Amino acid sequence: MAEILCFSCTHFAPALDPNIAKAFIGGCKKWEAPFTLILKEGVTECAMYGKGARVHRRAAAAAAAGPAVAKAPGKKRVELYYSSRHRPADAFPVSTERALELLGQLRAKGVEAEAKDLAETRDVFPIYHKAVTGPSAARRAVFGMKGALEEDFGRRVPALMVFEGDRYPAEVFPRMDRELNRVVGVEEALEKLAGQ
Repeated sequence: MAEILCFSCTHFAPALDPNIAKAFIGGCKKWEAPFTLILKEGVTECAMYGKGARVHRRAAAAAAAGPAVAKAPGKKRVELYYSSRHRPADAFPVSTERALELLGQLRAKGVEAEAKDLAETRDVFPIYHKAVTGPSAARRAVFGMKGALEEDFGRRVPALMVFEGDRYPAEVFPRMDRELNRVVGVEEALEKLAGQ
């Protein structure tokens, strides 16, 4: 990947996807939290800092990287979000006990798997935001305008996020599967992951 330099800026995150890196050098993680301000190619200063955090890409390194640069696959990580205080909605049923058991099976196989009880969590937006913006449109979860809403996330609709080394999930369940033409739930997804 092209070498990207950022001076005096601890909040700069370089673009990791090679296709995105062609147009954007990265983003400022602090500027519009919880969203990331995208910095275009050619940006020399970030307005977040008085001294100006210089951000640039070395032209020689960018040319040497070429179009065939690909991100190495990251380590798989699974996060289950549920609520011990709320009953799952009828539209998205799940047995929390079975889901936790399957998480244990994943841990036994060496997969980083974590369960998070959102019963007492007030603000789920940062987690919910990852669920609706991280996966590709083909693997988008039921969360959003026509499905489960933010206040349902992890409460009335338990959610499973599957990460592949990035800070955003590659997949979120429950989600509609176009090939199966039905919703794939949290338990089914965990069973598939545990069986791999």
